[in-house]
Amino acid sequence: MKEIQQVDQGAYNHLMEIPAKYWSKSRFNYFSRVDTLVNNMCECFNSVIVEAREKLIVSMLEDIRVYLMNRWSDNRQSIVTYAGEILPKINKKIEREFDKGGEWLAIYAGRDKYEVSSSQGNRAKFVVDLNLHECSCRKFQLTGYPCEHAMSCIRKMCLDVKNYVNKCYRKQTYVDCYQHVIYPLNGPNLWSRTENDDVLPPVFRKPIGRPKLRRNKTGDEPRNNGPLSKLARTGQQQKCSYCFALGHNKRTCPRKRKMEAAAKKQNATAQAKKGAKKGAGTTRTPKPNKIPAKTTTQLATRLQPKRKSSTQVGGSQESQTSSKRARCSSSASQPQPSIATVTSPSRRSLRFMAKTPPRAWKALG
Repeated sequence: MKEIQQVDQGAYNHLMEIPAKYWSKSRFNYFSRVDTLVNNMCECFNSVIVEAREKLIVSMLEDIRVYLMNRWSDNRQSIVTYAGEILPKINKKIEREFDKGGEWLAIYAGRDKYEVSSSQGNRAKFVVDLNLHECSCRKFQLTGYPCEHAMSCIRKMCLDVKNYVNKCYRKQTYVDCYQHVIYPLNGPNLWSRTENDDVLPPVFRKPIGRPKLRRNKTGDEPRNNGPLSKLARTGQQQKCSYCFALGHNKRTCPRKRKMEAAAKKQNATAQAKKGAKKGAGTTRTPKPNKIPAKTTTQLATRLQPKRKSSTQVGGSQESQTSSKRARCSSSASQPQPSIATVTSPSRRSLRFMAKTPPRAWKALG
C-alpha cells in the first residue's frame, strides 16, 4: 500500500474506502476456491440475453429458459465422452504448477509437513502441510489445487496429484451439477385458461431520445465508448474555415480580424466624405409667392388661438365687417382698367369670417 500511495494518492484513498476483503488477495476467504475476483460469468450471461431483455416479460423468460435448457443439455453430453478425472482447464493449470515445482527444494520435517526453499539461491522459504492442504503462500487454500511449493513436496514423495485436488474440480461433481433437466413446455396455444381476469401489460410510454441498449455502469467501472466514429474529431488539430490554416478557428482568425478592421475604416471615411459634400452645398429657400396654399392653411390652423366667449365673438364680428368694408372702399377708389362690381357679403360668408381668425384671411385672400 505504501508503494501505491507513492505512485497515486487518489488510488490509495479509493482503495482505503473499500473493505480489503473485496480487492486484496491476502483477505480473501477459502470458501469460493478462486484466487481472482471478477464477474466474468455475469458479463457472459448478460451478453447472451441482450436481445431477450428488450422483449416482454413472458417472452424474455421463455428465451432464457430455452437458452439454459440447451446449454445444460450440451454440457451434460460433453462430459460423458471426457475420459479424465480432473476437468480439462484445471488439469492444464496443475501441469503448469507441476513444471514450476522443479525450481523448489522440499525438506521433509515429519507428519506431512515440509519446508520448501528456492533452488535459485534466494532466501524465500515456505511451509507446506499436505495433510491439511495448506501452504504459507495461501495459493493452495485459495485455488483448491496444489501450488508450485506443494508440487515440489508431491514430486519428492512420489505422490498422486489427484488426491490433493479439491472435489469441486472433479468430473463427478460436474456431472452432479448438470444432472437435473429443464423440461420443455407447450406454447401459449395449449395453455389452460383460468377463470381470473387477464393480466394486462402496463401502459407503454416511449421515452424521449434514442433507446438505450447499454446498462448503467457503476462509478468504479471503466467507461469505454469503443472505437471513435467517423464523425468524431478527437485528437485532430483545429482548421480555420476562413483562411484554411491550422491552429485556430474562424472566430479567432487573425486574418479575418484585419479584414473586418479595414472594412470598418473604409466605411468611416466614406461617411465622412459624404457629410463634407452635404455641408459644402447651398440650401435654397422657397419664395413667398410660390408657397402653396395648403401649407399656409396648415400653419394658420396650428396657430389658431383658444375659442373665445360669445361677447368677444360679437365684438370681433363688428370689427371684421368694418375692416372689410374699408378695404373694399379703398380698392374701389383706386383706378382699375376694368369695371368690377362689389357685392355685399352674405350671411353665410359673414359667419365664416367671424369664426376664422384675421390671420387666415390673408392666406385666403
